[in-house]
Amino acid sequence: MTIRRYSVFTLWAVSLVLAAGCASNLLGLSEIKFSHAELTERLAKRFPLEKSVAGLLDVSLTRPRVDAREEAGKEARLAATFDVQIKLALSHKTISGILSMSGKPRYDAPSRSIFISDVRVDTIRVDNMPDALSGALARVASSIARDNIEDKPLRTFTEAELTRFGLTLNPQRIDVRREGIALVMK
Repeated sequence: MTIRRYSVFTLWAVSLVLAAGCASNLLGLSEIKFSHAELTERLAKRFPLEKSVAGLLDVSLTRPRVDAREEAGKEARLAATFDVQIKLALSHKTISGILSMSGKPRYDAPSRSIFISDVRVDTIRVDNMPDALSGALARVASSIARDNIEDKPLRTFTEAELTRFGLTLNPQRIDVRREGIALVMK
């Protein structure tokens, strides 16, 4: 009788573990997803950003919009497009355009945070911008990216968010997808 109870208990325990594992996969608990709209909302809290260059050029970035940037044969990058306004101090002229940056999302285990690394300026489109200012604008945009995008977490997780069924999940990678990003767990 004790052997039978032991077998029933073992079968029950194994079934429970398998059911929990299946439930976690069925419920999508093996990854945490964020849509581009959610990421845009998080990034928008840091904007508008303004930076002055030697009192000659004031650059303002507003309205970030996050999406995926796929390049043939390369890993997809997370991209952000901003409205840019440039005030030229000497001429009191303001010109507007669009600036686009992209980077690779990475998970930092000690801080339980997602950061964007390897940020680069992809495109700058500004109507009527003097050629002499394009280099200065690229440098300012790179500085803004470094100070406000690379060095600050996009999302920080609580310990509870990384725990399921009493087990601590270990993020393995971040997938950039057309609809957003996914933090894939082990």
